[in-house]
Amino acid sequence: MILDHELPQGSKLYFGKSARLKRDIESKAIRILYDNDYKEIATPIFSFLSHQDDFSNRDMICFSGEGNHQIVLRYDSTIDVMRIITKRIARSTSHKKWFYIQPVYDYPTTELHQIGAEFLDSVSLTPVMGLSAMIMSELGLRPILQICNQKIPLLCAQHLNLDIQEFNNPDMESIASKEHFLKDLIEVNTREDLERCIKNMPHFLTKELEAMLECASFCEYKESIFSPLFYAPGHYYEDLFYRMICANTILVIGGKYTISQTPSCGFAIYTDNIVDILLKQSSKT
Repeated sequence: MILDHELPQGSKLYFGKSARLKRDIESKAIRILYDNDYKEIATPIFSFLSHQDDFSNRDMICFSGEGNHQIVLRYDSTIDVMRIITKRIARSTSHKKWFYIQPVYDYPTTELHQIGAEFLDSVSLTPVMGLSAMIMSELGLRPILQICNQKIPLLCAQHLNLDIQEFNNPDMESIASKEHFLKDLIEVNTREDLERCIKNMPHFLTKELEAMLECASFCEYKESIFSPLFYAPGHYYEDLFYRMICANTILVIGGKYTISQTPSCGFAIYTDNIVDILLKQSSKT
């Protein structure tokens, strides 16, 4: 029996203090994004399943629409934003910097509110990484910035003939025993570690490690850590990417990607997680 006050698991309810806090977070982000020449886009909540090829193996909320076409609720805003800008509105605008504030949905009833930004035709991750750090600062947060590079574990797996999923194992001891340079990479944590490590790396990794270092050089952020062997399967960031983490909670994920043959950079802020953290902080004061 479902009681009158019950809500589906994974759905979100904001009211009073939490609703005002959520709106304040969005307002501060909007101001910074507009100040940095981003324009807003709001995509439809419905998409054709055939437009979600990148996530064909994921749990989407799917149903039959008009003409018996398979329809899904918005699962990923970046996919939709990139498709709509490059395929539908590119003839009417040449603008490259866009942001959105909208939820995404996962099967069966998970709802996630996000603030996202996409910089089309951008080859440098630094501007969007700096922008997300600026928004976190405006919110009074100083999360850990974890800088990664998906190409490094992929190159290591290819070079050593390993299954890439081995790099998705929290216990990296078995990986470290295969080559001495892998042990050195596992021990990298700070910028100084990375600078020291690069000198002893095999040639096929040098370029990608230097890309991590260059990315950090243009974004001075004291609370930075480097994770060259961190592998995050299942998303479209196949190059440099980063996460911003506070109290073991992910607040931001961003990186470089290519969608619709357009190399770009972007990030997504997990609004619900930030609301939770700020509410906990306010309850302690």
